[in-house]
Amino acid sequence: MGDTLKKVKPGDPLVIPAAAYNTFVDAAREFLARQHRQAQAGTPSGRHNCIILVRNDSGADRQRYQVLGIDWPIFDPAGDEEAFRNAPALSGVTPAEDDHAGKFVILAEPIASGRIGCAYAAGVCPVKIDVPDEDYPYRLAEVTDDSADNLTAVKRGSAAILWREGGTGVQWALVRLGNPPDPAVFPVELHQSGGEQGDEQNPATWTYDVLDVATGETLESGVDPVASPHKWQRPSAGYIIPATFGYAHWDADGQLVLGWINEVADQEACKASESGM
Repeated sequence: MGDTLKKVKPGDPLVIPAAAYNTFVDAAREFLARQHRQAQAGTPSGRHNCIILVRNDSGADRQRYQVLGIDWPIFDPAGDEEAFRNAPALSGVTPAEDDHAGKFVILAEPIASGRIGCAYAAGVCPVKIDVPDEDYPYRLAEVTDDSADNLTAVKRGSAAILWREGGTGVQWALVRLGNPPDPAVFPVELHQSGGEQGDEQNPATWTYDVLDVATGETLESGVDPVASPHKWQRPSAGYIIPATFGYAHWDADGQLVLGWINEVADQEACKASESGM
């Protein structure tokens, strides 16, 4: 059998065998069917659902791996429901801390001002983060106020830091977007680090190192749970067994606040003291 798809040279007579013509028809039908399937699926061809379309409304050209805050969908379902369903796209602006915490994307490609391009809305991707304190074990990052250049390492945030270069300042990192937000109150492990047990005339003065239950990292050292801003209250006198566990939260200033800890009165010591009176 000859080659039914053999190319011709300029000037040669054009003779299309039936097998070649049928191949062209099959290819055209497959192309049209593929276009139809993509339209029905409502997702751009070859694009993972972690990557979305974003219009750069920040007023400046933006580079790959910069950060934009999300404001609103480009297509309003009230005005164009078909476009809203089949081509979800968002407006991206310069991030503001109060408006875009947990509502941002990282650009997957350079996007000129006013143009549309691809951005990461979830999943793992590179980005630069600003690390303010080398001694604190940052695990999370959030938008930087009035800056598209990088995220900032924080105690509570919506992006999990999987890896970073190290040290302080702006540096490359790998983060996971779409991280579930930290609960307002979270469990902590307590290691007694100083203080006294207390007695029948004096209160206990225990202090603690506070550790992350999941990672074992130290969140704060030498914490006095009855000093501001902490909320724990002890008896005014009595023997107290040190705590090993508690619940805490971060306040608006990023300070760790202990709310409840499992200190308990040492009943045996109290009884011994009473019998000796």
